[in-house]
Amino acid sequence: MGQLASWIVDPRPSMDWDNSYQKTPSQELDHQYSPSKWSKRMEADVIVAEHAQVIGIESEHAKRDVDCQLDIPYGKKPKQKLDILGAKSLPPDAPIFVYIHGGYWQFLEREKSSFMAAPLVKAGAVVVPIGYEYAPEANMDEIVAQIKVAVTYIIKWANQRGSRGVYLCGHSAGAHLAAMMLSVDWMTECDLTTDIIKGAILVSGVFDIRPIVYTYVNDPIKMTSESAWNNSPCKHVEAIAHLSRHRNILIAVGEFDSPSFIKQSQQFEKALDSRGLSTRYLMIEGLDHFNIIENLRFDDYLLLKEVLVLLELV
Repeated sequence: MGQLASWIVDPRPSMDWDNSYQKTPSQELDHQYSPSKWSKRMEADVIVAEHAQVIGIESEHAKRDVDCQLDIPYGKKPKQKLDILGAKSLPPDAPIFVYIHGGYWQFLEREKSSFMAAPLVKAGAVVVPIGYEYAPEANMDEIVAQIKVAVTYIIKWANQRGSRGVYLCGHSAGAHLAAMMLSVDWMTECDLTTDIIKGAILVSGVFDIRPIVYTYVNDPIKMTSESAWNNSPCKHVEAIAHLSRHRNILIAVGEFDSPSFIKQSQQFEKALDSRGLSTRYLMIEGLDHFNIIENLRFDDYLLLKEVLVLLELV
């Protein structure tokens, strides 16, 4: 995306949030919000394709090895489907691990989002990856609304099943979407207690999406400053704090995430912690934006162990 202006000005400052992006040239924002440019393992033009291949292959392996119900519609559009892995082999009260994929709201898919299922099901969690329509077919308001419909479907199912809790996990753009769901009053939304969502695992997320407006990422999404602000979890920290007193929230980043991704995770965790929530910030050494989530398929992985603690499975 070309240089829009020498400097960026947003009229809505946040007391909790770093607004330094307002004085950052858009070319630098492009760099900061390009996770592939910060990995030490591979070149930027290779690592995204490699990531998609790894999670795709491992998801196929998981669906081969774990009992699964696939392509369950929660809406009318083609991508509005979810999968359920492990429900047939686990007791009804098993916790439910909901996964929202990344891809900057414009690529990747549910079919490649089961890669972590084998160790989680083995430990006692049902895994539910969500698919959704993304840009350019859907704008940000529509994407967030879809995830709300999907989570409504899941928590109703969880309640009927007798699950002891639903846990939301998202990676990158998926972490943004999972965080937005923490601000939803589910009693108002679907007449179910908000307590059914017990926690969240937010991995390498972006929680203030206003800077994205001024980057190439926004070309297919076409957010305005207003829509980006309205769909930023940082705007909704008071609602999240009010609704999440009972929740445990884990926020994780890789050492080789970009400085802006790391700072956003640190600030979001601090904002929630300062409001009395049970939070944990975890930086994992040696990992980048991609293998921090890919490695959830490994039994001995630090983040998987932290997830199992949060799900009360160890």
